[in-house]
Amino acid sequence: MRNSAAKKVYEYCKENKNGFLISGDAGFGVWEEFQKDMPKQYINTGINEAAMTGLAAGLALSGHKVFIYNIIPFLIMRNYEQVRIDIAYQNLPVIFIGIGSGITYAPSGMTHYSVEDIAIAKSMPNLNIISPSDPVQVKKAMDYAVESKNPTFIRISRSGEPVVFDENIDICKPLHVKKGEAKAIIFHGSIVDEVLEAAKSLDDVAVISMPLIAPFDENEVENIFKQYTKIYVVEEHFEEGGLGTLLSDFAMKKKIRVDIEKIAIKNHYIHEIGNCSYLREKLGIDAKSIVQRVQNG
Repeated sequence: MRNSAAKKVYEYCKENKNGFLISGDAGFGVWEEFQKDMPKQYINTGINEAAMTGLAAGLALSGHKVFIYNIIPFLIMRNYEQVRIDIAYQNLPVIFIGIGSGITYAPSGMTHYSVEDIAIAKSMPNLNIISPSDPVQVKKAMDYAVESKNPTFIRISRSGEPVVFDENIDICKPLHVKKGEAKAIIFHGSIVDEVLEAAKSLDDVAVISMPLIAPFDENEVENIFKQYTKIYVVEEHFEEGGLGTLLSDFAMKKKIRVDIEKIAIKNHYIHEIGNCSYLREKLGIDAKSIVQRVQNG
């Protein structure tokens, strides 16, 4: 997925000399061609996240379209104050491209995991949040971000994800991957492979992809709540503060009676060490665990 994002950034900056790419000492292999062809539009601030964000704000205020690329903990967490005040508060249309959503940087540990990033990002008004699941959704997310007048945070997994969706999708609306009856799974991001594997054993359960987390289409979500009696929100994120929380809050706000169950990471730090598949199983978000939760629910 990151190569799809990089291609979109390259194409935009090649056609628009006002485009700037800022990296925080990350993605050297990804941006080699960009650096070679457009050296004056590329800045590597090194391991200095506050400066990276402040520079992006200054360029945006000067009329430039700015893309920031980094691993998610060093994109919006370490520099939270600068993202909050320099970018979100001023509503500058800076595009944050975050790599390593969820636990896809396993086994690097909590320093490199992004299991609370949606909660952090959603606390900032004006900030769009997109969590694509495949290269097609990444390209659509980049198009959305470029056209938006607001800042956008795009959280993508590490690399090598297969294409799942057709090119004609609209990421502004929830996407029905599989039809069902009374129950539905809503998911986003890198957990797509586990959800699709689980769906093979859940014949009557609908599967819905929801890449645009904020702002989501309220009418579409309301229709989903009215269509299904039980919703399972599967995400590679903490239970608290993720999409499951946002949808639960929305149902309460609209006074819609719908049973929402979160299949996500319990709110505790991850001390186990292992690859992504191993950790998903330990954390109860692998395909087998999803099937068990849905069948028992």
